[in-house]
Amino acid sequence: MEEKIDYSYCANYYRQASIYLGDGIYAIALKNGAIIGYSPTKPRSKRVQRYDKFSGLFLVGNSSTKMSYEISDIDEYALSKELASAGIKGAVPGKFQKHQSGFLQYAEFSAPTQRNGVISNICYKIYGLSVGGNGFIEKRYIERFLSQQTPYYGDLGVRFEVLDSESATFGVKFADPFFPNNPFKRGDILVSINDVAPKNWGDLELMVADLPFGEEAIVKIRRNEEEGIRTFRVKVGKRFGGMLLPDSFLERFNLIISNDFIVQKAPSSGPFSKLRKGDKILFINNIDMRQFHVKSTRERNQLLQELFTKIQSHQVDAIALLQDEEKRKQYAKIINKDILAQFQNKDVATRYDSFYRKMSENMEDFINPETSRKDKIPTSNAIDDIDLESFRGDEILRDSGTKSMRTIYDSYDIEGNLQPTNKKDTIKEYDMLTQHGLGMNFLIDRKGFQFRVPLE
Repeated sequence: MEEKIDYSYCANYYRQASIYLGDGIYAIALKNGAIIGYSPTKPRSKRVQRYDKFSGLFLVGNSSTKMSYEISDIDEYALSKELASAGIKGAVPGKFQKHQSGFLQYAEFSAPTQRNGVISNICYKIYGLSVGGNGFIEKRYIERFLSQQTPYYGDLGVRFEVLDSESATFGVKFADPFFPNNPFKRGDILVSINDVAPKNWGDLELMVADLPFGEEAIVKIRRNEEEGIRTFRVKVGKRFGGMLLPDSFLERFNLIISNDFIVQKAPSSGPFSKLRKGDKILFINNIDMRQFHVKSTRERNQLLQELFTKIQSHQVDAIALLQDEEKRKQYAKIINKDILAQFQNKDVATRYDSFYRKMSENMEDFINPETSRKDKIPTSNAIDDIDLESFRGDEILRDSGTKSMRTIYDSYDIEGNLQPTNKKDTIKEYDMLTQHGLGMNFLIDRKGFQFRVPLE
């Protein structure tokens, strides 16, 4: 029978190893000199030097405590013995239940935890920082926060989901169409990142978060069962939304939209700089936003992610078909040159005169197959699966021909030819998409005047 331990000393120790910041928020001191805490929103105290708005961890400066904690990994003692959940309100015994499996998938304790309390064994040695409920943050997530001068999370332009936890199978749930040159679409199955296959969800989150900004990541996926592994080289970006932050894929633009799709804040530069506060978004491409009635910010963000993911998938498929068509045309030109060379050889023409005579009856179509297909979208069989025409959007209302608020179709002259435009920073193959009416644009209402705003 285990001896019952009195943890009141742990509660007293906590009072000497913590500081109060106001608004019910405490922070704890570590042996390495750092004073840390957790809050879903940034504390108002001026002593907070650094705040991670994704995870809620913060660092306090210009403070000191009489005591401090030594933080450790979950060891055999923690797995097998009784521990204490200690905080400003006292200490209660309990046992470790589950490891942390993601930035917000906290480790679990059997007894209630106090926000900014600790999970300890011999009072000065702790295994994590409590977040309330039954959760606490483990050492490796705290150390990651402390190792960065500025909070950073890598991004590959997608949000994964667990398809099978036992086999550690992950798939693309949402794909960001604003992420430069994003090659991914919903349903892609992750094989590896830089030739390393994640072992679990927590491993995957840390793997992506720790990718160096601006460097190339080699990402291998499976797209269709009949296909082999596809390899993409993706330039790593940084996260702008997710975890404790809203995540609609618009966060990178500093664009804020209300639940009824009215612009609350518009950026001064960038793709959405033509929007103004008060603009009501009526359509995104051909999707009527007036049909949606969201009840919360979470619902709105999920709706936008769903919509943008569908647009991203259409664009990936369209670009692939358009690129295949270009390859087909180039291949046809090579074949045509060979055929013409054979016609110039009299010996060949004599030996196969009847064959070439029959073929020459339709020579124009044979040599120049693209002539009868001018200005058409690729005719691969896969095109039936993509409603490119509906993706162009509904009828548009022009804005008196002004360039400041022109539609993507205003890029064409009266004969339907693409007019030259100034070079811009592009998202994906922008010119290819706009040439075929596949770009993204908003139909907005500004004080009763409706017009399209293209993403440029």
